[in-house]
Amino acid sequence: MVVTAQHFLVTKMAQFRKLALISLLAGILAGLLLTVLQHYLTQPLIFVAEQLEVPTPAHSHEWQPAEGFQRNFFTFLFNTLTGLGFSLLLSAGMYLKNHNGYLRGLAWGLAGYAVFFIAPSLGLPPELPGTESAALLSRQTWWLLTALLTAGGLFCLCFGATRNWKSSGFVLLVVPHLIGAPQPDFESSLAPEALQQQFVIFSALNNGVFWLVLGAVAGLLLKKTDFNYD
Repeated sequence: MVVTAQHFLVTKMAQFRKLALISLLAGILAGLLLTVLQHYLTQPLIFVAEQLEVPTPAHSHEWQPAEGFQRNFFTFLFNTLTGLGFSLLLSAGMYLKNHNGYLRGLAWGLAGYAVFFIAPSLGLPPELPGTESAALLSRQTWWLLTALLTAGGLFCLCFGATRNWKSSGFVLLVVPHLIGAPQPDFESSLAPEALQQQFVIFSALNNGVFWLVLGAVAGLLLKKTDFNYD
């Protein structure tokens, strides 16, 4: 009995190490691609918007990475760590559902894109510097609520066996948008509307590539890894 429990624990730890390695590789690749896309698509727009801001004494003393290598390095580091965390979620989900391969990985990546970008962006679209926003805590709370309910809704729709489960999934998808995202008392943006719209489009493109690559790589590596799903 003790030997069986010990063997089970050793096996699960080995599988977790494999999942962590898969997530690290997928996170590095997806983070690198996201960094390159941001460098050529969204960072120039952010730079233009930053030039329109009027610096305040407090703002001028805040540390910021220097333009060039330093900024690109910290962007890549942040994107890789983000990719690692999200890839762990995708890999664990695919492992638990016994899903692998790049096609199923793409489906899981698309689901992650819907949960963590599309659904929250319907109420809180990406914003350039100089845009008036609601209080940070209220935005973070609504974003988290939306992500959780969207994940639950998609789970019910995709894996629910009965009509009640699927109906519940639809309700979960709609609830955060019926509540509504927190909005500022008045809308104000230093950047022109055309620049803001371009930023939203490019952000959606960047994140779409990020999530699809994350899912496809994780799914492909899961298929090539010798996992015992029992």
